[in-house]
Amino acid sequence: MLKLQPITALDQRFEVLYAIYSESIDLREQKSKADLAAMVSKPNYRLLLAQHNSSAVGFSIVFVASSESFCLLEFMAVDKSYRGRGLGSELFDETVGAVYRSHGAIPILLEVDSDRKPSPDQVQRRRRQNFYRRLGCRVIANCAYILPLPGKNAPPEMDLFVYAPEPAPTIRRAKLERWLQLIYRDVYGCSPDDRRIAIMLDGVSDPIDLV
Repeated sequence: MLKLQPITALDQRFEVLYAIYSESIDLREQKSKADLAAMVSKPNYRLLLAQHNSSAVGFSIVFVASSESFCLLEFMAVDKSYRGRGLGSELFDETVGAVYRSHGAIPILLEVDSDRKPSPDQVQRRRRQNFYRRLGCRVIANCAYILPLPGKNAPPEMDLFVYAPEPAPTIRRAKLERWLQLIYRDVYGCSPDDRRIAIMLDGVSDPIDLV
């Protein structure tokens, strides 16, 4: 069984988390080590190192909005040496449990690479999408999520998933807009009036459809 350890200081456990992070997360989707280090002291972030039989096997990083009842599972990965053993599903379940124990059964958003268009890594993208669907996550229909990380190349095409207890909650479009504004402002340091938010919401129904 996995045990999640909160990272509350820039100690050796943070270095272990960062080593798994830098190896597991696509380079275009990574934040800098300094950005991750800053999260440790931010009250709305949870950095969790997963251990199994005293070995570090993965991590998750969760942003919990302070003014709205939702969170963003920003990053999650299992160390390459431990993949294929079902630990990803267990890590997700344990992360959800940690969030629920602290904040109640709030909706959890996830930014997931889309498989809508052909790409060199489409098989991997589809596998990742199916992984989250098996866990009970659903896609916000017609929301082509735009990852606002800086970089030379265009950000990857993404979908915005939601995990929430059944029955699925009714989420109004205005609430989703507010969530996106907070993510852009507090997670990525962008303006809450960023024009990309309107682009993402352009085809979204009210209330939103989950597919």
